[in-house]
Amino acid sequence: MFDVIWRSVAIGIGATLLMDIWAVFLNKAFAQPRPNWGPVGRWVWHLRSKVFHDDIGEAAPYAHEVALG
Repeated sequence: MFDVIWRSVAIGIGATLLMDIWAVFLNKAFAQPRPNWGPVGRWVWHLRSKVFHDDIGEAAPYAHEVALG
């Protein structure tokens, strides 16, 4: 069981690194804007009170939502 958890964590970390490196490459090579993780950070911040939102953009902003996302 521990082996499955360990592999899952390793794959998740590797996939995250790969996606971040790919986003930086696209930004440098083709001037594509980097992904906006602000809505994800805002959603994570509001998880304590509400999981589902009709429009996350209408939720109260959080100062560090981009870093949290």
